[in-house]
Amino acid sequence: MQIVHFTDLHFGCEDKNALDAAAKYVRNLKPDAVIVTGDISKDGLATELNAACDWIRSLEAPAMLTPGNHDVPYYEMWGRLFYPWDRIRSAQHGIQCDAWHTDLWSIVPINTARAWQFRMNWAQGEISRGQTAIAAAELQRAKPGALRIIITHHPLDWPNDAPIKGVTRGGVRGLRKLADAGAELFLAGHLHFASARLFETRALSIVSGTLSRRVRHEPCAFTVIRRPEPKVIETEVVHIKQGVCETASTRQFRLDVPQDPGAPAVIRAQPASPS
Repeated sequence: MQIVHFTDLHFGCEDKNALDAAAKYVRNLKPDAVIVTGDISKDGLATELNAACDWIRSLEAPAMLTPGNHDVPYYEMWGRLFYPWDRIRSAQHGIQCDAWHTDLWSIVPINTARAWQFRMNWAQGEISRGQTAIAAAELQRAKPGALRIIITHHPLDWPNDAPIKGVTRGGVRGLRKLADAGAELFLAGHLHFASARLFETRALSIVSGTLSRRVRHEPCAFTVIRRPEPKVIETEVVHIKQGVCETASTRQFRLDVPQDPGAPAVIRAQPASPS
């Protein structure tokens, strides 16, 4: 199984060379799926969202999308209040947006973006108890042996070394509950920063880089996720430099997940090895 994880395309300030290189990579790789975890636009304009979804559809691979905080009408208070998701819903036709169950995976999306919040930085994420409960129930529909994946725009537990600081409200609580429900892999974006780390030795959390000009401390990047064996997840971080995709790092994580998804799980991480 191979999945390509993109995030933070930010059409409106996209890096065209990076997008071209990433699209060529996907067409050559022919992955089982492409997952895009939000912020596909810069300002939530219909033109940006349509262009981003056109690009996703052009990849010639099954694709799944969840929105980010930039995908609402960013500078239009009226739009953020009364029709925050209308534009992206109109643009995303033909792209998977609901829970996706196959023999290989169960991918459950959770919208952690909010059009506004009662805090200084409304663009940070939130996951409610209701969203957590719905996603946990959806995970129970996974077929035996399928990899259980949760996708959000905001990381539920922000890495300590992230280039920007913040917190997803309810994130750690939600992460723990979803891991209890059997989630094995969490994919997110928002940070424009590649990271793969363990949470409480039970789940693997991955954040990918950006394909926009809004880079932070590293070039444009994305992540390829492989499952060479039922209990092994491999992550390959791919950097794009001068329009060329280059492997930056490869890591393998061995999951010793018990049969009962509610029982404690242990994940052993193998050291990173250059590729």
